[in-house]
Amino acid sequence: MRAIIRAPLLTLVASAAFAACVASAGAQTAAPATGPAAEAQKWMQRWADNREAMLDARLAGLKAGLKLTPDQDKLWGPFEAAVREFAQARMDRMQHMMERMESDEDQAGPPPSPVDRLDRMATRLSDLGAALRKIADAGKPLYASLSDEQKHMFGFLSREMMKMGRGHDDMGEMMGPPHRHHEDQDWSDEEQ
Repeated sequence: MRAIIRAPLLTLVASAAFAACVASAGAQTAAPATGPAAEAQKWMQRWADNREAMLDARLAGLKAGLKLTPDQDKLWGPFEAAVREFAQARMDRMQHMMERMESDEDQAGPPPSPVDRLDRMATRLSDLGAALRKIADAGKPLYASLSDEQKHMFGFLSREMMKMGRGHDDMGEMMGPPHRHHEDQDWSDEEQ
């Protein structure tokens, strides 16, 4: 049963985090660009605004669906703050990655070695683990305070919210126009 609870929570957290990350990248100001760079900036801002709105909606929807008592509502704040902090950190990382990619295009040099890539991956995974630990720590008191029906609703709503992000939403949107295989995908046999 613990795995059933954790999977939707992790999915919610990851999606929320990614959305907030992108939102903060768009919120940072930069010198006005022209040509393709300006179009890319404009697109990124619009995408970031959409992701931020989606994060807000998903968190609000989860909270509303849980119908928290006043005592439970006090525990929601730290949980939401941890989710948003995680999302912000992911956004900052994404922004840094985009800046690094732009500077790499300007400077031709040898690509990082496989060991360098493994080292970067290990650092990212350690950071991800630490951020998820904060969310889990903040979420434990909230989840423990929920009734059995609220716990069921938490699992259900978080799964449903994650289904909304599949297809050509989130990462798919970042990659450009939707691909045919996403449009043809039948998600109706998903686990309920």
